[in-house]
Amino acid sequence: MIASVFAKNLRFALAIGAAGLCAACGMVDTIIPASSTVKKPAPSPGDNVPASDRIVKLPLSAEELDCPTVDVRDGGASLRVGGAENATVRYQFDIVQTARECAPQGDHFSLKVGVSGHLLIGPAGSPGVYSAPLQITVVREVDQKPAYSKTYKVEADTAGGAQAPFQLVSEPIVLPMTRTELDEDYSIVIGFDNTSAAKAAPPRKRRPAPANDAH
Repeated sequence: MIASVFAKNLRFALAIGAAGLCAACGMVDTIIPASSTVKKPAPSPGDNVPASDRIVKLPLSAEELDCPTVDVRDGGASLRVGGAENATVRYQFDIVQTARECAPQGDHFSLKVGVSGHLLIGPAGSPGVYSAPLQITVVREVDQKPAYSKTYKVEADTAGGAQAPFQLVSEPIVLPMTRTELDEDYSIVIGFDNTSAAKAAPPRKRRPAPANDAH
């Protein structure tokens, strides 16, 4: 039930982002006609031309793209703060669901990555506002090197309870596109940065509402 709520919230967040991407698609449609191609020399019928040198037709809609899938890095699905024993755990962040969207932008494409999950307060912890570093990396398949990498801060407020949801939608990540099979050229890897768990700060407390001045 909790997972379905998170999924609904994440879809809603991505739907907002998708509205902007669809508007961008409309702009691409008007700027680049359907017959436009990347300017590369046309191969002769008998030439042995590698795929990277063939004429590439520019896609005009997100439906034409095979968007890379999202993988959670080994050991990065959770971030636990506290001791090794369950009784000593202060709090834990868990990734529940991921999503992604791709949209063409000429000879580039725009990628958004969404992540949702929850914060759980452990036996040694207390309710409050906690944050955790979450890294999103886009890897080039050709050399297994990052084409993009950024660490985001996700935050959740338990509001006095024992758990709370969180969600994150990245800003548009613009990358080069050589073909519509983007999943052949890129992969998306996400995960919590557990190296920062030992330096985790105590919960941030809410500020009380200011009292009205007496006159």
